[in-house]
Amino acid sequence: MNQTPTIDVHGMTAAEATRYVSINLRELKNEGFSEVFIIHGHGQGILRQKIRSLLETLPYVKSYRPGKYGEGEDGVTVTSF
Repeated sequence: MNQTPTIDVHGMTAAEATRYVSINLRELKNEGFSEVFIIHGHGQGILRQKIRSLLETLPYVKSYRPGKYGEGEDGVTVTSF
């Protein structure tokens, strides 16, 4: 796979975002992607916290990290399978 897919949860509630991310991560993993950018923005950090807590519980997630400079920094969580 050439391009890293993104999941954008801007404007969603924490419950909506975690459900959306969970469903889409599974689908993207099954499609053969090894990395996904989850865009949650900076804001108050609520979505970032909820998304990262969710990633801790998903057995198919190998690792995750904040975006680097040019990737969106802490407004993005880069997830690997």
